[in-house]
Amino acid sequence: MPEEETEKVNPDRVGIRMDILENIIKDLNANEDLRKIFGVPVSRALVVVADNNDLRIEEGGLVELTEDQEKKFLEILEEIIRANMV
Repeated sequence: MPEEETEKVNPDRVGIRMDILENIIKDLNANEDLRKIFGVPVSRALVVVADNNDLRIEEGGLVELTEDQEKKFLEILEEIIRANMV
């Protein structure tokens, strides 16, 4: 990383580039399993939560998830995030 970019990084903060977030949202909305759980668009039922120095994507309370649905959601979410890591 060039020196001027390194100086801009604050280790006490976490962030995600907006283009990466956009790709994650597109992938979430396109996933058939998540469409069955949350409806279309999937992103309408999800929220980004800031928890100290952690950003999380969670279900936003619009759908009462079963234990199996929650497990499936978390598995798919992890796959999508990993696929979009820079």
